[in-house]
Amino acid sequence: MATDRMIEAVLAMFGATFNKNAEWQAQIFPIWKHGLEQVKDVHLHKAIMAVCSKKWKYPPTLGHVIEEINDVVRVLGGTVETRQYKFCDDCVQREGVREVSAHFLVLATQKHRIYNVITRCTCEGAEQKYPKMGDWNSLEIKMNRDARITVTNFIKSDARQPILTMKQRAPHHYERMKRVQKERERQGRPNPYMKVAMDMIDGRYVPEETQYRHKPTQTFDKPQTTHYTTTTQTDIDPDDCIW
Repeated sequence: MATDRMIEAVLAMFGATFNKNAEWQAQIFPIWKHGLEQVKDVHLHKAIMAVCSKKWKYPPTLGHVIEEINDVVRVLGGTVETRQYKFCDDCVQREGVREVSAHFLVLATQKHRIYNVITRCTCEGAEQKYPKMGDWNSLEIKMNRDARITVTNFIKSDARQPILTMKQRAPHHYERMKRVQKERERQGRPNPYMKVAMDMIDGRYVPEETQYRHKPTQTFDKPQTTHYTTTTQTDIDPDDCIW
């Protein structure tokens, strides 16, 4: 099984090569870990080096990495048992995952809240890969039937936008960030991220070579990514979705 350390390392290499940020790497980590559970570290490292060295019309996915791993193992005279899932266009980039940001009004308090969660798609491939994870459609139906709240906006990722933006997931933080940026601009303070953004737009930005550094082991009391499941905590408390 590929270790967490190696998966983090290859995700960092993949992100530096294909302009994927740290947030994307953190969100995609559990999916890669699941898909690479039968892969050895040495084979994964050789495969990711090959993937990052090739020219792609569109950014590759985990499926392309697994194909490269199979080629690496085949050269060594072995095989890798991996199950292939058929995903729809709306979830293929995230291997069956659909991100959801549900905005709603709590009728008892008249306060607006947001519920950000990871769900699976409704297609056959996602259902086969994540049998215990709830799908976005059942979540939307459940929230619309909840008499305690009124859903004002139900945003989900799709083929055009596989990852939701900060403006969609946390509009309050986004507006605050814009106010801070305007205030700094008024004061004449430079925005260090603007130059990087402009360089990326005109093609001059080249990510520095990413070298993996061992991270100290961290322990958490609970998972850091919230998934919508059909087996645990099926009653969503609006007070837990605080903005």
